[in-house]
Amino acid sequence: MDLYPVINKPAIIIESDKRYLVIADLHLGKEYEYYQKGIKIPPIGQKMKEDIEKIIKRKNIQELIILGDIKHNLPFTSYFEKINLPKFLEFSIPVTIIKGNHDGDIEEIVNNDVVKSLKIDDYVLTHGHILIENSNLIMGHVHPVVEFMDSNGKITRLKCFLKIEEPFNVVVLPSFSPILEGIPVNKNESIPGPYFESGRLEIKNFDCYLLDGTYLGKIKDIYR
Repeated sequence: MDLYPVINKPAIIIESDKRYLVIADLHLGKEYEYYQKGIKIPPIGQKMKEDIEKIIKRKNIQELIILGDIKHNLPFTSYFEKINLPKFLEFSIPVTIIKGNHDGDIEEIVNNDVVKSLKIDDYVLTHGHILIENSNLIMGHVHPVVEFMDSNGKITRLKCFLKIEEPFNVVVLPSFSPILEGIPVNKNESIPGPYFESGRLEIKNFDCYLLDGTYLGKIKDIYR
């Protein structure tokens, strides 16, 4: 199995029995939450779909895998999501949804395969909110960003990939949504998910890569 990022996109490609595009944490419906608060933003769902379609075409992708939290609203599915999710998922290739903690009753509104996890060669693909022991993992859920502060105190946050090889190989994807707030992994912030909350994984030991491929070192070396 070969695994590599799509440069400048929060996505990876897995080459195994077929070529997979893997993305995480789209949180469709988040824009409607902003709209209800009086904040007007462009239709993010359509932009994400166009970005995905471009990658599928350019990279000859054969299957799309979404690592959970395709929708945003909790605990129920909003009318906005019921109307828009099935349309969003109309792609020219098969789409598999790995269920996340925001995806409650998603099986009732989409026609795609929905699973709790998916094994490809030596890796288990999961959202990241349910503990899977003793496995190499590819997951989302964390929404990792790295935070920088310049000499004037201006703060910049950039999406990043996280990777570790001990005790198992683990890859954490950033959120695909361009409007989703991220968790700054190089600050003293609580990292969500049972792997970090239980101490099985330590965020400071992960290697950090920006979307353009820049290697920033281990999180502990850029901790603020």
